[in-house]
Order: sequence, then C-alpha cells, then structure tokens
Amino acid sequence: MSTAIRYLDAPEFADDQLTASINIPPYKTGRPAQLGIFTDTPIHTTYVRLGIEEDELTVIPARERGGESNLNMRGGKKGVTFDIPHFPLDDAITPSDIQNLNAWGEDGIMLGLEDVYNSKLELMRSKHDLTHSYLGWGALNGQVLDGEGKLLLDLWSTFDLTETSFAIPLDVSATVVSDHNRKAKARLRKELRGTEAKSVRVLAGANFFDAYVRHPNVREELRAYKGEGANPGRDDVEDTFTFAGLTLERIDEEYAVRLPNGTLVRKPAVNPDEALMIPMGTPFFKRYIAPPDTLSEANRKPDNKVFVSTETLPHDKGKEMHTESNVLPICVRPQLMIRLTIGDDG
Repeated sequence: MSTAIRYLDAPEFADDQLTASINIPPYKTGRPAQLGIFTDTPIHTTYVRLGIEEDELTVIPARERGGESNLNMRGGKKGVTFDIPHFPLDDAITPSDIQNLNAWGEDGIMLGLEDVYNSKLELMRSKHDLTHSYLGWGALNGQVLDGEGKLLLDLWSTFDLTETSFAIPLDVSATVVSDHNRKAKARLRKELRGTEAKSVRVLAGANFFDAYVRHPNVREELRAYKGEGANPGRDDVEDTFTFAGLTLERIDEEYAVRLPNGTLVRKPAVNPDEALMIPMGTPFFKRYIAPPDTLSEANRKPDNKVFVSTETLPHDKGKEMHTESNVLPICVRPQLMIRLTIGDDG
C-alpha cells in the first residue's frame, strides 16, 4: 500500500511541472511590474558584461575563445562584468504537512498534496516577486541593492555618469508648473534621441506629489477645466494625476530591509521629497534573467523567471523544495531616469 509520502514522487509533482506552476501567475508585485517598465531578457550566462558608448550602456556580445573579438568602445571606456544576483529560497514538505491525508482515500491524498504544494509555492513565489520588485525600484534609482542593503550595482559611479536631475520650484507659489513640465519633457526627449516613448510617467514620493497637486498654480489652471479625470481644483487627488503632459502617480511602497546586524528597517521605494520621471514603452529597461544553478540548465537561456527543484530527504522525512531566481534589472540608458526635486531650477 502506498503511503502519502510516496505520492510526492507522482508525475504531477515533477520539477518541470512545479516550475511551470510557480510561474503561471503574472508578475504584478510593485508598480514597476504593474506598469511593465522592465522587459524580461533571458541570457545563457550567469553574468552580463556592460560597456558605455555615447552615454548608453551596451551589452558586449560573447565570442568564441580565440575567435573574432569585439571592437573597443568609443572613448576608451572599459566594459564591466556584473554577476547576475542569485536568490535561492528553500522549504520542505514533511510528514506533518501531509499527516491524515490518507483518511480521504487516494483521490483525497492527491488533492491534499496538491494543496500543500500550491500553498508552499504561492508563498515562495510571493517572496521572489517582492525581491524582484525591490530590485526594480533600485534599478530605477540607479542603485540595485539586495535584501541586506548590499550594493549590487551603482550605475552612476561604475560608469562615471552624472544622474540627470531637474528641479521644480513647487515651494514658490508664483511658479508656473506647466512651463517646468514642458522643460522636463524636453530634457527627456533629448535623452531619448528620437526613440519613441508611449508616454511619460512620474513616480512621485508622497511629499512631492502633495506639493504638486496642491500648488496654487496647478489648482488655478484647472479650476474651470470640465474634462474627465482627477482635478485638484475641485477634487481630493490621492493617487494619480495628469497635468500638462505628465502623469504623476503617488508611490507609497516600502520594503523591509535587514541590515547586517539583523535589524529590519523600512526603505521607501521613492524618496518622499522627490520623483522619478520615466519614459514608458522604450527598449532601454531590461530585466536580465540568468540560468538556474543546475547542471541540466547550465548555459541555456531560461524559460522561466523562477526555477523549482525537489530532492527526497533522508530517512523518508519528506521532500526538500528548492526555488531560485537569478535576475538583474537595469536601464541601459541611465539618463532616461530623470530625478525631479523640489527647489530652484536655476
């Protein structure tokens, strides 16, 4: 007679089936994912080599050893190799998880095991999603950090680039905000160099957003406007607001980051007093996905963002569940990420 623990080896719970299952839900944790800012880009290596040419980061193609080489980039800048961060997360199905399942017969055992697997996969997937969202926000700020606050990538210092910033005097009541919107968009178009963008999104910290929608000039210009949508001249605007060609969205996301000493601190996705202006629908925001750390998948472009494998525990103690993701989000034209601040634009 088969015991419940033996059903863990059923084909329905094979590694490829579990990997497919954990990747079924769409990746929608955090606004960068919900807005589709980054495009998944699978690669067959565990690193990405970036160089700089005309202020744009470019991926250097891999070549056969002893074969044709790549031409050096203009300006004599060196390429830099970044390892794709590796994020493993383990759990296990133990006898306590499946105790008493056999009371419902064979069909009940399979359904019960499916529920056990699904609940564990759902929790593990949510942690990977949260990690990817945190990495994405770091990339939009030009600094990718891990869950312990360790710096994985600093675009500005590594490539000796200056972050593009633009100040709007929202603390001055006489400021004509629409004029500054046009100037900021002009700066962004210059950095796009003719590349089409579907729209422009401003991801604003709470204080920046409030100062913008409450500014006397904004409220006055829209007071008599009869169009649809949120209007701070007559409405209490709380989350999203479009004015003079820019769509502002208030960002209140925070992440718990564990410091090396074990202390948990809350880190805002966007500085409350600032905003990030991002062009939407361009090819410059990428999320590189490397193969999992397994022999069978080595040197192959991964089909999934999260990989699952299982291993039988000694002494009939259950199944170990291993998940991993290997991702690095990055903007290959960093000047497109324009930081908006409150202050003098002179």
